[in-house]
Amino acid sequence: MVKEKPSKKRACAGQLCSRPLPYIRDAGDVNVGDLPARFLDSISGKIEQFCDAIQHAKVDVTPDFLESKLVKECMTCNSKGLPEPFRLRQEPKMSYTMQIIILPATPPAGEDPNSKYVHILKHVYLHRNKINASEAIKMCHGIPMRFEWGTHTRQALIGLTYMLDKLGGMQIRNWVTQPKFGKRVTVDQSARDAGYRFIKDHGPKTNNANQFMEWTDNQIHTAGSPIENWSEAKVITALQNHMRGRQNAKTLEYWPFTFKSLVPWLFDDILVPMLGSIRQHSITWIGKTRTGKSLGSKVVAFCQSKYEIDAAQREDLNPSIVTAKHLDFFKAEPLTKYKPATGDPTIVTKEIFWSE
Repeated sequence: MVKEKPSKKRACAGQLCSRPLPYIRDAGDVNVGDLPARFLDSISGKIEQFCDAIQHAKVDVTPDFLESKLVKECMTCNSKGLPEPFRLRQEPKMSYTMQIIILPATPPAGEDPNSKYVHILKHVYLHRNKINASEAIKMCHGIPMRFEWGTHTRQALIGLTYMLDKLGGMQIRNWVTQPKFGKRVTVDQSARDAGYRFIKDHGPKTNNANQFMEWTDNQIHTAGSPIENWSEAKVITALQNHMRGRQNAKTLEYWPFTFKSLVPWLFDDILVPMLGSIRQHSITWIGKTRTGKSLGSKVVAFCQSKYEIDAAQREDLNPSIVTAKHLDFFKAEPLTKYKPATGDPTIVTKEIFWSE
């Protein structure tokens, strides 16, 4: 829920949002009577937009009511699930969007002064479809109204969007105003990090049946998704990178064992003499299976990574290693002293030892 003051920026363009936006604002400096609206009668011809104006509706619209009863249904495009009088009396036979504006009202004369009343304004847009005025009248709970555009329809629609914005009150909007040449809105770093984590944790791991395309198309168009409205190409590239990472060398950033996990004789008699030359030479572990070769190699590699990072004072790096089952897989990622590699278990072939 967005709670803000009316915008003071000059409206230059109207934009259709990907989902309804709820707002709670102070009373604006535009009244309903200022809108370019006229009474709608049954002989007005065909229209593509109309307004249902309800005066003095006896309902207590609190922020909780707005969120739980109205916003929830609008977010799922279930306008029929809205309580009366917020829904239309009859549903149009074509797709439509409906903006709802709720303004505070005083109780009518002779009514309980302690009761809560509001004015409700519903702006219905039929997405370039047109219906007879008589049909629109049957859809309204209150006073049916039409808009007088004149000959400058585009400019008038932008002006209407801006005036609706300036009404204030509680609003559920599909159209918003924005500067024509404003700065592009960017996603903050925390939201980007959350999106990439979501791709890594929940994205498909294989693409043998078009999983990447289908999953991406679904997630970027799902309201509330961490990657909603992201570029499709960016998401697919991230999925491909993760898949290649699993096909080639894999990066490990956590290993629960340290030198303390090794028996003393292995550390004192074997590893200590090796550590002095580990920057110039590699270690090859040869022996029986399930005796600790993998554990020992990863322990040494992680400790080397930690030592090199601390020695260079690289606070931007975390200890990590690269591991793969074949030496050729290490070509996918350049190795550095901050990120050593372990082959586990390495498939050694003859050509490694031959040289001319």
